[in-house]
Amino acid sequence: MRFCLLTTFFPPMHFGGDAIFLASLANLLAGAGHHVEVVHCADSYDLLRGSVQPSPFPLHKNVIVHTLRSPFKMLAPLSAHVAGRDWLYSGAQREILSSGFDVTHWHNASLLGAPQAFRWGKGLRLMTLHEYWLVCPSHVLFRNGEEICTQRTCHSCTVRRGRPPQLWRSNGVIRDGLENIDMFLAPSRFVQNKVREFLPGLPMQVLPHFLGTARAEQQEREDYYLIVARLEKAKGIHTVLPLFRENGLRLKIAGAGEAEQELRAMAAGAPNIEFLGRVPFAELPSLYRRARATIVPSVCDETFGLVVLESLQQQTPVYVSPRGALPDLVAQTGGGRVFRTAEELGSMLGMERPVDADLSAFAPQTHLNRYLSLIQGNTRGYAAAV
Repeated sequence: MRFCLLTTFFPPMHFGGDAIFLASLANLLAGAGHHVEVVHCADSYDLLRGSVQPSPFPLHKNVIVHTLRSPFKMLAPLSAHVAGRDWLYSGAQREILSSGFDVTHWHNASLLGAPQAFRWGKGLRLMTLHEYWLVCPSHVLFRNGEEICTQRTCHSCTVRRGRPPQLWRSNGVIRDGLENIDMFLAPSRFVQNKVREFLPGLPMQVLPHFLGTARAEQQEREDYYLIVARLEKAKGIHTVLPLFRENGLRLKIAGAGEAEQELRAMAAGAPNIEFLGRVPFAELPSLYRRARATIVPSVCDETFGLVVLESLQQQTPVYVSPRGALPDLVAQTGGGRVFRTAEELGSMLGMERPVDADLSAFAPQTHLNRYLSLIQGNTRGYAAAV
């Protein structure tokens, strides 16, 4: 089959989880003999990258990558965000998709001109809900950048977060756009339930992410704990730094982001807390493998939690907050524990043992089989393509 995967960020111009998953999916499909093309936006990365440096990811030799660049540069994704329309990218996207694909699969599409851009492409049209973009202008249901969203205050939240307005959310553009998607894929039951609170009639299936890396070679454990995350408030790193300042245990933090300066200031004078910056993906397995445990202290409702799987694959246990899909993921794999406060986390530290978690549900072939089954079972678009 012929697949076109469309997203805003893709290696090396990306910020983490959703792009890594998409690259792994492209490799998986190409390795199985399918034709795979990827579309992503360089202008969007330039607009938002700040000090974050590009991070490569190995791609299958048969994956074709289209990098969108507009003569209007960063104005193009900005206009897409504000208008929900693909005025400055429609020509390029239409030309790519006109070659004919059995499956057009949208991912993080907000800065490609979605939802209006969803009208392009024939065959089956899918969208994976990596974030809460469909129902939240800031994508993460994290109100004012401070707390879980429990009350719809979108206008004031947008202003406080310094985001341009998205008037299209209330003028019918989103409704018309979503009608062009045959099926939405949620990476967890939590996401499916949360999105249906706002869009109860949305056609949706749960399809968990998968692990695209292999287990690292056996290595000696070192005496440190690990956090792998984008450095932003929603990831909750600030909630555990005081604990490690107090207990003196070693903590390594891999990642970059807008909160880095603030977090470094919080850790100032604590030599046991080390900021590694953005670690190349190929080096992460070894970093996980040597750690005592990986901590995922998110204070937002995580849609999945690839870090959990990546850590468990290296037989390194995880401690996670009770947010979003994280508790279910730990319960399903049996490879970690949930903590609700920093004090509760502190009582768990020092009792770690290597784990042999059950990751069979997240094997690449398992994901591929489920993915293709969903495609072949959705005859509305697929039959039109073949």
